[in-house]
Amino acid sequence: MLVEAHLENGVIQDALIADTLYRGFEQILEGRSAFDMPYYTQRICGICSSLHGVASSFAVEQALGMTVPPNGLILRNLIMGSDFLQNHLRHFYLMSMPDYFKGPDIPPFTPHLEGDIRLTPQEDQRLTEHYFNSIEISRNAHAAFGVFGGKAPHGHGIVPGGCTMHVDADKINRYRGYLITILEFINNVMIPDVEFLAERYPEYVYLGKGNGNFLSVGGFTQPDGSTLFPHGIVLQDNHHPFEDRFITEEVTTAWYEQTGPIHPWQEKTVPDKNQPQGYTWIKAPRYQGHALEVGPLARAVVAKEKIIGYGAIGRHWSRVMEAKKIAEAAMIWLERLVPGAETINTKVEQESGMGIGYVEAMRGSLGHWVKITKGRVDHYQIITPSTWNYSSRDEKGNCSVGEFSIRGLKIEHPELKEAGRVIRSFDPCFSCSVHLIDGERLRTLNVRV
Repeated sequence: MLVEAHLENGVIQDALIADTLYRGFEQILEGRSAFDMPYYTQRICGICSSLHGVASSFAVEQALGMTVPPNGLILRNLIMGSDFLQNHLRHFYLMSMPDYFKGPDIPPFTPHLEGDIRLTPQEDQRLTEHYFNSIEISRNAHAAFGVFGGKAPHGHGIVPGGCTMHVDADKINRYRGYLITILEFINNVMIPDVEFLAERYPEYVYLGKGNGNFLSVGGFTQPDGSTLFPHGIVLQDNHHPFEDRFITEEVTTAWYEQTGPIHPWQEKTVPDKNQPQGYTWIKAPRYQGHALEVGPLARAVVAKEKIIGYGAIGRHWSRVMEAKKIAEAAMIWLERLVPGAETINTKVEQESGMGIGYVEAMRGSLGHWVKITKGRVDHYQIITPSTWNYSSRDEKGNCSVGEFSIRGLKIEHPELKEAGRVIRSFDPCFSCSVHLIDGERLRTLNVRV
């Protein structure tokens, strides 16, 4: 991930955010068996693998007329729920917390980002202990994933038609044991920690605000058709129902053969690194022409839940509170499992069709679109959460929420710590480091994400 920030008098006037790694998954999937989609798509990411598996399964099921038994839907929610928990724990403590406390003089805390650390030595020691404790707790979340998913990441349990793992009392109790430990940590450690950061860095509750547009496609579908996360669009405080037909993608400033703006059903993925206006591999998804923010804060806004702010720590607070919401919901889902009942239905109504798979992933709204002919994939398109948050400029010159969020940010530290705090609050799914280029002095500033 590359962030090019243009500063005047210490203030970011404009910014470009680019992803310089081309992977080509949409091309890889064409021609392959539709039933293999969960296995291939989970390899898109090692952190949110289960969400790609479920999104692709939903898409294939819709295309082929498949139904999922209640136990299968609940198992998927439990697998995804544990995946959410490991992500939220790791992002808050391992990826974002070091922005706000110093830590010991050992890697990965060294070299320290100097300046604007507002903690006493005792408080710094406390957060350091919580940092290391969170590693074991997130490991428990992955262990819970493995109970019904087989292994983590890239589990084997998610397939079109449901889940392959059977349900018995031993598995339910093992998952519950991990969940109890995780929920205790969230309530007793994680929530107090994010509230403490909001108290010590109050301006960051608001700094890094997006453009005021939010999306949730709905997530954690339950047997009665309801979802834990509702779907909807918020445009400048106005709530609207979400409709797939209003989504477009374009590549005006991305390294692809020029198309669009068009719907993912018509979109092609043809790389063209010589595209003269291109600066990134990220396409530009839009909803009725609007760039949208996705993620825990967006889900809370769409659901009309409490938030404390729209900035960097506001996003972290929503993420932590969402972890509590998911853990408590998982406790209820465990009670609804029926030991011995079927978890998978492999009946196919047709060999060809079109399907869409929507889920809310850790970082936000995720969509998969598939066309299948005689059991083989003809067309596949994916819009990931970070594509929404860090899209390229569209044909009208509109920027992404990520680029918008650091405009006007006053920079007081040579490491551009302020910008790093905001960028990391979105939980970007990029490489593990960001390079910010100082155009005047022509040197690279390393800011760890």
